[in-house]
Amino acid sequence: MDALSKILALLFSLITMLGVIPKSIPSAVTLPEMKEDEIILNIGDYSFSYDEGSFALAYEGTTMFSSAVSEAKIGGSVISSAAYADVALMQEKISDIRGEGVKITAILTDSNKPTMKQHFTFYETTSYFLVSTEFVSDEGEVASNYIAPIVIRNGNIQNGNPRYTNFLKVPFDNDGWAEFETASVMEDALAHEVGAFFTPDNKDGLIIGSVTHDTWKSAVEYKSKLAAIDEVYVYSGANTALTRDQSPHGTVHGESISSATFFVGFYDQWKEGMNEYARINTTFTPKRQSVGNSNPIGWNSWGSIQSDINYESAVATSDYIKENFQDTWKDEENVVYVNLDSYWDNLSYEQLCSFVKHCEENGQVAGAYFSPFVMWWDEYGMQNNYVADTGISFNDIRLKKADGTYYGNDIDGCYPMDVTHPAAQLNFKNNLERLLSCGFKYIKLDFLVHGSLEGDYYDKSIQTGIQAYNYAMGKVAEILGDDVFINLSMAPIFPYNYANGRRLCCDTYYKINETEYMMNSLTYGFWQSELYDWIDPDHIVVWGKDGKANERAARSRLLSGIVTGGSFLTGDNYVNPAKDADKAHQRYTELLTNEKLIEVLKIGKPFEAVLNKKLPYAADMFTLEYEGKTYVAMFNYSNVAIKTLSFEVPEKSVATNLFTGKTQKDIAGKIYVTLQPSDSVIFEITAK
Repeated sequence: MDALSKILALLFSLITMLGVIPKSIPSAVTLPEMKEDEIILNIGDYSFSYDEGSFALAYEGTTMFSSAVSEAKIGGSVISSAAYADVALMQEKISDIRGEGVKITAILTDSNKPTMKQHFTFYETTSYFLVSTEFVSDEGEVASNYIAPIVIRNGNIQNGNPRYTNFLKVPFDNDGWAEFETASVMEDALAHEVGAFFTPDNKDGLIIGSVTHDTWKSAVEYKSKLAAIDEVYVYSGANTALTRDQSPHGTVHGESISSATFFVGFYDQWKEGMNEYARINTTFTPKRQSVGNSNPIGWNSWGSIQSDINYESAVATSDYIKENFQDTWKDEENVVYVNLDSYWDNLSYEQLCSFVKHCEENGQVAGAYFSPFVMWWDEYGMQNNYVADTGISFNDIRLKKADGTYYGNDIDGCYPMDVTHPAAQLNFKNNLERLLSCGFKYIKLDFLVHGSLEGDYYDKSIQTGIQAYNYAMGKVAEILGDDVFINLSMAPIFPYNYANGRRLCCDTYYKINETEYMMNSLTYGFWQSELYDWIDPDHIVVWGKDGKANERAARSRLLSGIVTGGSFLTGDNYVNPAKDADKAHQRYTELLTNEKLIEVLKIGKPFEAVLNKKLPYAADMFTLEYEGKTYVAMFNYSNVAIKTLSFEVPEKSVATNLFTGKTQKDIAGKIYVTLQPSDSVIFEITAK
């Protein structure tokens, strides 16, 4: 190194130590040319321009949108970045967990307006960029319950003629049998937290979604005009029928407030874009620490026994599983769970502890259920029952709306708690610690959306429903500790970092329409496997509480659990099945000890949906590539019509039906399958 290089290196080290520039500046990144209020940045496949409060973006040479602005509701009025008098631009090179790139910050000032800061972060080698909008008060506080980092009007998205034909409407939660839906771009639509503009045929897509979930409920919304997208709103402050709120979104206030950070990405394969969106979330907030190395396999009492659960049936089920299924289900990595759902309190404390011990002696792990944020009393019971060790009635910890009135029990028939109230926290702490003291190592949490409702909270530092949810779920996770498997039942998709698993859908049993509903959640919600260790298809029922599940519907329900590649908790009454017990036990054995199917399940990966134009229904074909093999699963969701499906196979390959073990020959490179009503099939394709 020559003398000049040594001097420059020393100077760079000194500047870095003083904090003037980032410690890591990627040499490949060239900062853009810019004027005081105008900038043009070319980085990777992006071209970004900013001029006097508005911005435009091109990707791979195609203009994606132009004349976009940021806006927010401040002091009762909506203010736009385009309305500010003065703009100053800052730029910095960055290097973080997501890569190397450039961050552009526009600082907008004007009299009688809080300072607005628009943040844009671009990376050299990614298909996405990040954006957020911040407000800073020069005096006192600034407050808002709506901040939109991206607003596009007047058809300025691909000049009013985008290449995408459809939009994925993501629900806020899975309560009330909420579904993933798709809309045509010729109609108005809204997605919670993340949405995807996509085209099923050519598979490309634009993914937009929030990647921080500590404060806001966010949304992606668009409005159509003349059969094209006319307006797009990417914002924090969502408040819809699907968020279940009966109060406006909480107002966030402080000396500085910011929207969520949003991800905007362009992909040749929209499904890979959704997966990457989910993975980028985890670079901001990591997933919960894993419990075990394999997907949970076992049983849950709500599938059939439900409110009739008692000590005798619980213990007998544990024994039945050990004697009939455990050799197939369990190996060196897999844990077999035997889980009590709601009505576990039919058992005394002593019986609960005895049940846990019995499961352990059988080589199993015991699980239980709790809904920590709701109360099931009627009005009289709410007022006349008290939180243990307090003089506080359950009615005293009911959540209030913004107008000071109480929430009722019209959401799922239960009353939401004010989860920030100390007595509410004491109540769920006492109940969870009771279960922990017996040794339960799996806890299913239910009715969690009630902990995210907007309202007037006891703790006045909690300004929004999502802040309350994070606060309460943090308490729950802390109580349960790192070695308890936490599974979410009815719950928001986001935030995700308090649980190891989450149910994709609402209650699902054995009927083919219920299986189709569940498969809708896999077809469009597959990307949740990047947020949670194990996505959950709900209890797998193959006989039914009433004993009316036919063989074809039973196969389809079983297969829906296999292709999900996550949790696999069966749900039948093994001890005392309805109707013909001998036939029930025969079916249990044939389906639940099929070693080939369980091997596919233990791969632990969700199958990919093969989308057709019949949107937004569940796909009827799913595939998985794994270790040189291809798996193809097909479903007939009709309970009356026969369906013929086909798929291509390579030359000199063998297609084996994993239900029957029989091989099937191709016809000119295609496998043709005729499915009876409600039936399904799965093939393993291997080279000869």
